[in-house]
Amino acid sequence: MTPPTFVRRSIFAAVLFPLGIRPVRSVPADPIFAAIDYAKATDADLAVLLADLGEDVEEGERRANRASDIATRAFEALSEIRPTTDAGFRALIEFYAEHIELNEPCCTGGLYLRHVLAAIPEARA
Repeated sequence: MTPPTFVRRSIFAAVLFPLGIRPVRSVPADPIFAAIDYAKATDADLAVLLADLGEDVEEGERRANRASDIATRAFEALSEIRPTTDAGFRALIEFYAEHIELNEPCCTGGLYLRHVLAAIPEARA
């Protein structure tokens, strides 16, 4: 005969909670991660189109211009979103450092952002 559910849960809690094990709470995802991923994806799509405009250059330029508009809107949307976690804040700094180094290779902005990132303590538990 198995004990009723509430008794099993009580036994489970009595054993695990003194050990410091607590139930896991669902934490909403930091919205900055999705925004960063979208900005990266739209940049990658644009790079593919710019690398090969195809036989019909005018049509290739139209497609690249549309992709550029989408990438610009994604980047603008990213700039409106604030990280809600330490990990999201670090990811945003890393994204901007990569973006600067890719688009402005002789600029020291990426180096400065990486220095700031290294100075920020790792996320607290």
